[in-house]
Amino acid sequence: MVEKVFAVSGSVITGNLEQLGEIAEALKREEQILVVTGAGDLKEYIYASGEYGNQGEQDLVGIAATRLNARTLMTALEAYPDVPETAEEIRVAASTGMDVVMGGLTPGHSTDAVAAIAAEILDADLFIATSIDGVYDRNPEDSDANFLEEVTVGELKDIISGNNEAGKHELIDSTALEIIERSSIKTKVFEASLENLEQPENCEGSKIVSKP
Repeated sequence: MVEKVFAVSGSVITGNLEQLGEIAEALKREEQILVVTGAGDLKEYIYASGEYGNQGEQDLVGIAATRLNARTLMTALEAYPDVPETAEEIRVAASTGMDVVMGGLTPGHSTDAVAAIAAEILDADLFIATSIDGVYDRNPEDSDANFLEEVTVGELKDIISGNNEAGKHELIDSTALEIIERSSIKTKVFEASLENLEQPENCEGSKIVSKP
């Protein structure tokens, strides 16, 4: 039974291919998990296609990129030997008792939204492993930015408003937040270091709560 769903930034995979085995080892645990990977450096393909295609076509390129990262991690994790491509396939893969790795599902949905869908379907906790250490009340590069140990869905919607272009979901998008809110999914955002992936419950990060 899947108890934890991880949304792992694609940059963790594409930027650290020489550490693929260590990443997989950090994710492995006694209980079954599901991992959703982003596009990472493969976003360049999304941007390149944008010169010729529309938003939907860019999303399809992005989904292919996330699935390539998923299949790459899958080999190191020795997980279920296929990448789920529909919500229905999530249940089938999870029913095997093996770890599951997947990428995007539907145009217009970020991989965080896909991870939220998977957590909702499987009644699991959601851990969003990204390139920053949590949620801030504004751009974390701003010297006045404040780290938020806990943030409501409403507050986070205000922080990330307008962030809905293909390949542009740097933190989390509104679709993912709607899913987290409607099912009260226990969610944490944290930096994707090996140590944090091993112990996501205990590392520094930001908890997303549905209500104040």
